Amino acid sequence: MTRVSQIIKDYLSFSRGEQRGIIILIGLILVINVIRYFLPDSRRLEPVQFAAFREEVKRFEAALGKVRKEEPETLSGQGSRYSFSGGVGPDTTPQKPMGSSPSFILELNRADTLDLQRLHGIGPAFARRIAGYRDKLGGFITVDQLLEVYGMDSGRYMGIRKHLVVDTSLIIRMNLNTASFKELISHPYMPYELAKEIALYRKKHKGIRNLEVLFGMKNYDSVSLLKLMPYLGL
Repeated sequence: MTRVSQIIKDYLSFSRGEQRGIIILIGLILVINVIRYFLPDSRRLEPVQFAAFREEVKRFEAALGKVRKEEPETLSGQGSRYSFSGGVGPDTTPQKPMGSSPSFILELNRADTLDLQRLHGIGPAFARRIAGYRDKLGGFITVDQLLEVYGMDSGRYMGIRKHLVVDTSLIIRMNLNTASFKELISHPYMPYELAKEIALYRKKHKGIRNLEVLFGMKNYDSVSLLKLMPYLGL
C-alpha cells in the first residue's frame, strides 16, 4: 500500500511553478465566464424599425399604380423609363433614335469615319472601308458608288442613301503624265491592259496631250473608260 501511495503522490504532486500556472489558468477561466455572463446586458442591440421602410414601399406601389393608369401603352410595350425619387415622372434623358435620323445630311467626299458611323448600320470597320474605297477612287461621283464597297448590300444602301450627297468638285484627278504605273493600276476602274498601254503611249509620244487618245487604244472598253474618265487629268 505504501508503494501505491508513493506512485500516486508522484503523479499528483506539482512543483511551485506548475502550481502557479494552474492557479493563473483557473483565474482566467473564471474571468472569461464572468465576462460572458455580463456581456449580453452590456451589448443591447436596438430593435430594427421597419415602419419607415413599409411606408416607403406603400408610396412606391401607389406611385407605380398611378403611372400604369396614366401610361398603360408606354409601360407595356414601349419600354419607357421612369424615376421614382420622391415622385413620379418621365425620364427626360435624351434617347438615341432608332436608325438614322432624317434630319442630317452628309457630304460623302468630306465625311470622316466618325461622320459615317452616324449612318444606320455603319460601324467603325465599315466606315473605314467606305473611306478607303473613296481614297482609291479619288472621291465619289455619285452616291450609287457605295454599292461597289465590299459588303454593301441593297438593303443597307437604301437605308442610308437619303442622308448622303456628293460634291464632285472635290474629286481628285489622276495625272496620266505623272502617275506611276503602280498608281495607274491601283485605281479601281483602271484595267491592267489599259494602264500598260497608257504607260507605253506616253513613253513613245513623250506624254499624253489629249484624253481623247484613250478612245483609240486597242484595249479601249467603253464602259470602263466612261467610268474612269472623270478621274483622269493631264
